[in-house]
Amino acid sequence: MKLEFYKPKNKLLHPYMEGYYFLTKKESEPTVEYLTFPNNFSIISVYQNTEIEFLENKVVINGKKNKEFSSDLICHYKKPINVVCKGELNEVTFYFKPLGLNAFLNKPLCNFTNEFFSNFIPFEDYTPEMMSILEEKEMENKRDLIEKYWLSKLIDFKHPFLHQVIDDLTNESNDYSVAELADKYKTSRQNLSKHFETHLCKTPSDFKKIQRFREALKSKIDKKSGENLTSLSNDLLFYDQSHLIKDFKSLTGMTPKAFFKNISSQEDGKINWLFTQ
Repeated sequence: MKLEFYKPKNKLLHPYMEGYYFLTKKESEPTVEYLTFPNNFSIISVYQNTEIEFLENKVVINGKKNKEFSSDLICHYKKPINVVCKGELNEVTFYFKPLGLNAFLNKPLCNFTNEFFSNFIPFEDYTPEMMSILEEKEMENKRDLIEKYWLSKLIDFKHPFLHQVIDDLTNESNDYSVAELADKYKTSRQNLSKHFETHLCKTPSDFKKIQRFREALKSKIDKKSGENLTSLSNDLLFYDQSHLIKDFKSLTGMTPKAFFKNISSQEDGKINWLFTQ
């Protein structure tokens, strides 16, 4: 299986899109199985010639040569997802920054989601254009087609306070409570939560918890934090080491020690999976 991750070439996409990756697997290669973990990005995956089965916190992607096109969106999972890849695979996955996907849609993000993975066909020309991208063989042509398409849909997204709230929650030196954020932006906790659910499909508390987990992961990969959990919890404003362990168990199903021992970081830490097969 081959994975290639790219940042957008066009700077106009940088405020909205973290990047995209291409995942290919030959039919002759063995089945690949891995865990992927909660993220604050909105993630869209498109596939060609696949049959996809959704189970509880599990996705089975089976190459079928059935000429089918699949497009799925996920932006609000709080538990690890077990991904199983069988047969031939041709996939493109887009990582949109927390509010980024809203800048391309004519309705709030919540209109495109359900409890788990959502079938995502947002525009009339989406399926044929994505099929063209999947069928393109030359990498630079694929990238050009991707960026041209998303730029053609860019309408931007403005909100009275959500952009500033996200900046506060993604700043490592800040440790605002939800109540403090609501007070800072002169709104109620209920109204803040309502806007998070509408445009991010998660609560402020869940966003904060996932962000802290992702910062801990990045810090360990970049070796910015000490080797012990106390250093890591202090560096990233966890209340204490037990708070760090509790959050990791909730989001990964394992202790930090077991998680960091088994995690596989690829593409300079941009993709972090735990392979189980």
